[in-house]
Amino acid sequence: MVTTVNPSNTVAFPSEKTTAPANKRVARDSQTNLRLQLSNLLQTTLDLDQVLQFFFEQVQTQIPLGSMSFNNEKLTNAITLGKSGRHNCHYNLVTGQDQGTLGELSFSRGTKFKETELQLLELLITCLICPIRNALMYRDALQSAQKDPLTGAGNRLALENTMEREIALAKRYQQPLSILVIDIDNFKKINDNYGHSAGDCVLKDVSRQLSLCCRESDASYHSYRFGGEEFVVLLSNTNNQGALIAAERIRRAIEGMETNYNNERIKVTASVGTSSLLLDDSVTSLFDRADKALYKAKQNGRNQTVTAQELAIDDSELLNF
Repeated sequence: MVTTVNPSNTVAFPSEKTTAPANKRVARDSQTNLRLQLSNLLQTTLDLDQVLQFFFEQVQTQIPLGSMSFNNEKLTNAITLGKSGRHNCHYNLVTGQDQGTLGELSFSRGTKFKETELQLLELLITCLICPIRNALMYRDALQSAQKDPLTGAGNRLALENTMEREIALAKRYQQPLSILVIDIDNFKKINDNYGHSAGDCVLKDVSRQLSLCCRESDASYHSYRFGGEEFVVLLSNTNNQGALIAAERIRRAIEGMETNYNNERIKVTASVGTSSLLLDDSVTSLFDRADKALYKAKQNGRNQTVTAQELAIDDSELLNF
């Protein structure tokens, strides 16, 4: 069963005019202070993971929990803290009168929840709704700032941030990492012959092909529009040979696609340059080698893939673990 919780939920305490027993007044004051402290803590960050971590830790001081999980349709995976148990409870988080949902919050542990514990849990959850809403809005804003508005792919800022993280992880865990730099051949002619709107349609279709190729692969792909008609694909845990296979899959997919614009069928090809991580690589050096390989592919006649390894890079330095 899923219980709906929203910020207006309240717990009925004795009126000031009544003579409530002392122990009930103490319990009321204790809960009020607990909610105040919890609310203040949750307002110190806009990071969703940290908001949930703070809440989980604070609730643990009052109610023993095994795990807590938050799921939202915008999240790729649920955020889970702790270790799940056989007994659980679920809450649907809503905001205001429009009943808009923020997602579902679940708790579990090895022993059955008492009714008094569930009442306190529901009371504390009301402190979490606004922080979660704000954290989700902040998350959306960050993601929008790192997306190309035309194609929906990651933008240059997102690429740089991801490359820094992925290079550090690859070196730490001794895993390969590769990059593809993709350029649409003779793109200026499309704009000249059909107009810039047609060029925009081609860019969207190319970005869609990149997404399709990424979903068909077992590797972890990240695609970005670097600028103009140039795209970049970052391949985690992928060595030079894997990068070549991925590049050829993408190149053939672009060659085989067709953009329909005002009853015109527009065909394009792309050239691809690849490079794989070296022991002393930085974001700039890894990208530059792929970019030089792309330039070579253009020189060689376009619609082909050239790897940086073909340009006399020492394979012994590659992270091919």
